[in-house]
Amino acid sequence: MAWLELTLRVPSSSAISHLFRLSLPGTSESVLIRASNHWPTSTVYFDADGSSAEPAGVAPGLTCLSDPELTASLECRSISPMRAYLGISRQLCADDPATLYTSPAELRGDLEHLPLPERLALLQPIYARHLRERQAPLASADWLELKPLLESATEPPAPEALGPLERQVQQLWRQLATCPAPSEPGERVSIVIPSYGNWQQTLQCLWSLLLDAATASGPALELILMDDCSPEPPPEVFQALEAEPHRHQLRLLRNASNLGYLRSCNAGAARASGAWIVLLNNDTLVCSGWLPPLLATFRRFPAAGLVGPQLLYPNGRLQEAGGIVWADGSAWNYGRDGERNDPAYRFLREVDYISGACLMISRAVLERSGGFDPRYAPAYYEDTDLAMQVRALGLRVYVQPLSQVIHCEGASSGRDPQSGVKRYQLRNQQLFRGKWSSVLEQHQANATKVLQASNRCVGRILILEVTLPTPDQDAGSLYIHNLMVDLRALGYHLTYVPVDNLLDRPDYGDPLRAMGVEVIHHPWISNVEAYLQEQAASFDAVLLCRPQVAERCLDLLREAAPYVPLLYYSHDLHGLRMERQRQLAPDQVSELELQRMDALERRILHAVDVAVLLSEAERQAAEERLQPSCVLAVLPPRVSATRSTVPFAERSDVVFVGGFGHPPNLDAVRFYIEAVMPRLRERGCCPRLHVVGSKPPPELLTLEGEDVVVHGYVADLEALLSRMRLAVLPLRYGAGVKGKVLLAMACGLPMVLTPVAAEGLGLRDGVQARIAADAEAFAAAVQHSYQHDDIWQGLADAAQTHLERGWGQVACQESLRELLQQVHLPARSPADPTPEDGWAPATGAGEEELLAFYTLPG
Repeated sequence: MAWLELTLRVPSSSAISHLFRLSLPGTSESVLIRASNHWPTSTVYFDADGSSAEPAGVAPGLTCLSDPELTASLECRSISPMRAYLGISRQLCADDPATLYTSPAELRGDLEHLPLPERLALLQPIYARHLRERQAPLASADWLELKPLLESATEPPAPEALGPLERQVQQLWRQLATCPAPSEPGERVSIVIPSYGNWQQTLQCLWSLLLDAATASGPALELILMDDCSPEPPPEVFQALEAEPHRHQLRLLRNASNLGYLRSCNAGAARASGAWIVLLNNDTLVCSGWLPPLLATFRRFPAAGLVGPQLLYPNGRLQEAGGIVWADGSAWNYGRDGERNDPAYRFLREVDYISGACLMISRAVLERSGGFDPRYAPAYYEDTDLAMQVRALGLRVYVQPLSQVIHCEGASSGRDPQSGVKRYQLRNQQLFRGKWSSVLEQHQANATKVLQASNRCVGRILILEVTLPTPDQDAGSLYIHNLMVDLRALGYHLTYVPVDNLLDRPDYGDPLRAMGVEVIHHPWISNVEAYLQEQAASFDAVLLCRPQVAERCLDLLREAAPYVPLLYYSHDLHGLRMERQRQLAPDQVSELELQRMDALERRILHAVDVAVLLSEAERQAAEERLQPSCVLAVLPPRVSATRSTVPFAERSDVVFVGGFGHPPNLDAVRFYIEAVMPRLRERGCCPRLHVVGSKPPPELLTLEGEDVVVHGYVADLEALLSRMRLAVLPLRYGAGVKGKVLLAMACGLPMVLTPVAAEGLGLRDGVQARIAADAEAFAAAVQHSYQHDDIWQGLADAAQTHLERGWGQVACQESLRELLQQVHLPARSPADPTPEDGWAPATGAGEEELLAFYTLPG
């Protein structure tokens, strides 16, 4: 069989998913595939046997059905049947939650008894149907599953297909020379690879680094190969690459004498020129996209001093997800032989140490810490000691599982503790215990309280929500996202369970994991009730979000974890919102529905320990309406100011922002279009209205016209808002603090809003905003604010000052600390800094079909 790999790439500026028709080369067949800037590549595997297509002259047809003006590139290359088999099995499993198989390895395990051609023959008709029905983009074969150079990883391709490894390395190096530098290259990263002989292994490591660099935009690399007086000379290709001018740089350095692993690492780091230094064993292979998550962790966690990846065995099993140091100085590889995608190992954690097989540190911190302590020469415990030194500087050590590196454990030092370098392991443990004895007194006894020892945190909080948060879709999700950021800053290990939909969404789940939130999902649990029965008692607190979650889980939690504090985050008083809706539209909410919600909220506030409300006005309403027996705590939702510098004269039009899964938003837009805009036309000032929000219903689309633009979901909301002159928020019913109001204040966008929209925010009419209760007053306020530069500027300045005082990071973290104290929970003091630009909320795919299972109100 002759196989082709067809890869579609769309421009990174494409904000939405586009549908393409791909005509397969040499046939009359075509398939529909999707791609967007969230999934910028989409790959199809095609059996070219019997077709007229030749790899060198393939010109498959490509048409964008959703936007004929969009240009996309299509790459076509010949691949081995093994790669096609690996790619197809991945697309049928890992990318498709509807499959009977939960992993490509499971599928391949059922087919491994068959010859490769028969396996492909069995999969081909299934794959053809998959191409016809698949809606999301098609991922290529995973790098981890394409390890032809590793023993027991996969079947190696035929030698003639690959050619000598040296030639591949040289080809990749030259390919990199033609790649454009990224628009924001960042600081150089120096990668130090010590080597003593076994140059083939070093070549494989270098090959993986270059392959990743060739397929991903990233910073300039300085690759330092440290030859520790190897008995045989290095391959000539190293000198050839070193001599070639390049954006990246390869340096082959030879020690004057054999220094051993530890001193060789120190020597290489001392001669590195990069702002960031990676120490990398030569018996490793980096996985695709391994470097950006490590760099991002330093940016997002200013207290990070040392960061390492998840280490894997060649067969894909977990080797280590950070290390534990016990009180006796012995160490554990946490997660050893586990499944790499297990949620327990798949989120960023603060750990005791990171394996020296791959670790990243800034040059400044390495110099302050002194590097590897030479007392541990030639090897073992130098990485554990370095982590302790970094922590002694007041910094933290993290494992970032979104970065993965394969480590052939023992390939460079052996595994026999009685011979070779390995014999120093026991000796160095004793040295380590003596050096850090006072610190080790605070560590757990050997093999006890493993869960607590695996994550250096002040406590564990379980968060139960309806679904994964979609902060680009609705205000409630944004509130929860920012609350989790602040809880992480105060030192908490967070476990998040989306109780109504356990399907994992990487576009929303991975950003949570990157900031240190454990996300529980299918197939690791299939029953929320069983999970709570088994695990709830192990947490220090449980946070329930929304009435339906509390109704489902309260009784079970009180039974399974009677002594664990229960906190309730309502988002708003649902009964109060429903009552106001009924006053406006009696046919939309029945009296029975209203009574049931009031009874449910009253029951919740008598069962939990603390109810978290968003404003003092809401606290007073809950006190009067529900007569709670729990503590009522006010925790304002935190918002980050992102004010645009675009001046008044360069702005035009007005905007409404709100998701349309939330009924008050549709009513507000209809009220503005039908009642306010006619009055504005009479006044000779009727700016165009832009309506932004996910899931716009058909009845809203019918209102679109020359002066009404319905955008639907917008991924880059900041760019749109920076062109608007006013935000209009004509809500006629609702409850709680309105996220759309906070968003407008954060963007420096002056507002005209109703008293319902302004509720709980302490806004004063004419100072921070214009507040109007009826259509005539609303129209007058829009005209006045829209036409006068000085009034516009005054409202914007006052609103941002007001926002920072009540909803800024410092104020909200202090309120959260006080809330935790009410249930006797600790908090890290001072809180870890959380730079605002480092925690941009996740942005999802944006299409209705990909978000259909989300039922959260906007």
